[in-house]
Amino acid sequence: MITIKEIAAEAGVSLGTVDRVLHNRGRVSQETIALVRRIAEENGYVTNQLGRRLRKNQQFRFGVLLPDLGSAKHAFWNQIINGVEEARKELESLQIEIIYSTFDTMADESFLNAGKKLLSNGVDAYIVAPIVAEGMRSLVKLFPDIPFAFVDSSLPDIKPMWNFAQDPIAAGKTGARLMSMMYPAFARVAALPIPKTISNSTETRADSFCASYSEEHPNVPIRKFYGIEIEEVIDDLIDFSSGEGITGVFVVSAQAASLCRILEEREISDRFRIIGFDLSDENREVLRNGKIGAIIGQRPQAQGHDAITTIYNHFVLQHDAEKILSAPIDIYIKENIPESSHWL
Repeated sequence: MITIKEIAAEAGVSLGTVDRVLHNRGRVSQETIALVRRIAEENGYVTNQLGRRLRKNQQFRFGVLLPDLGSAKHAFWNQIINGVEEARKELESLQIEIIYSTFDTMADESFLNAGKKLLSNGVDAYIVAPIVAEGMRSLVKLFPDIPFAFVDSSLPDIKPMWNFAQDPIAAGKTGARLMSMMYPAFARVAALPIPKTISNSTETRADSFCASYSEEHPNVPIRKFYGIEIEEVIDDLIDFSSGEGITGVFVVSAQAASLCRILEEREISDRFRIIGFDLSDENREVLRNGKIGAIIGQRPQAQGHDAITTIYNHFVLQHDAEKILSAPIDIYIKENIPESSHWL
C-alpha cells in the first residue's frame, strides 16, 4: 500500500500538501487536489483512521437488535449471534464494543422500546432484523441519523445503509423448483408456518413458493398455513393431507425438524415429504437422517459476521463494501452438509 511520503514524491509536492488534500484542510489548488487524490486512489491508499481513534482513546460502539431467543424459539437467531460474536473476537484487540437489545417478535411496543434503549446508548451504527415493520419505521423516524444494516429480511419502504438479507422471492421460487424436481407426483402441497402478525420475509417466501409451484402444477391443490409455531397448524395440516397420495410441505422457517418430530410421534411421517429452511443443528440432523429432502440456507452466521465487519470497515477504515450484499440461496441435501459452522 502506498504511503503519504510516496504520494508526495510522485506528485512532486510536500508531505504537508498531501496531508491537507487527504484530510480536506487548508488551501490547495484544484489541480493539485485532483493529482494527489488520483495517485492515492490508484494505489489503494487508506487513511489511518483506526490509529487516530486509538490514540485519542475513542471507542466504536455497534448495536445489535434481534428477537429475544426465549420468545422466538428459532435457532436461526442464535446463528446470527454466533456470527456477531465471531466478528467481535476478531476485533476484540481494537476498541470495539458490541451491545445487544432484544424484543418480543409479537409486539410492536417491545421492538420500539428495545430499539430506543439500544440507540440511546450512543451507538455509532447498528444491525437489526426488521421483522416488526411498524416498529422499525418508528425507530428510523426517532433516530434518523444513526446508520443501520438489515439482516434476515428487508422492508421495501426503508433503505438501510447496508442490507444482508436474502431475496425471499427467489428463495420461494427455489423451494418450488426443488419440490417439483424431487417429488413431482404430489397429491397436494403446503407452505407453513406463516405468521400473520410479523412483517418479514416468510410470507413473501411462501407466496413466491405457492405461485411458482402452482404455475408448474396448476391441478395440484396448494395451501398456506398461518401460525407462529408448527404446533399451531399441525392439526389443520393433517386434515389437509388426508386422502390418497403424498403431501409436499415447504417449511418457510427453521422448524422443519419440529414438524418431523410431531409427524413421527403420530406415526404418519410416511404421508409427507418435506423441504425445510435454514440449516440449524436440528435441521442438520433430520437432513442427515433422510427425514427431509432438502434445506434452503441463507448463511445467518455469515450475515451477522459480515454486518459487523462491514460497519467496522466503514467507520474505522473508511472502506465501504457493496451496500446490498444479498445472502446466497444455498441448497443442502444430506450428501453436502457442511461440517463446520464457519460456512454458515
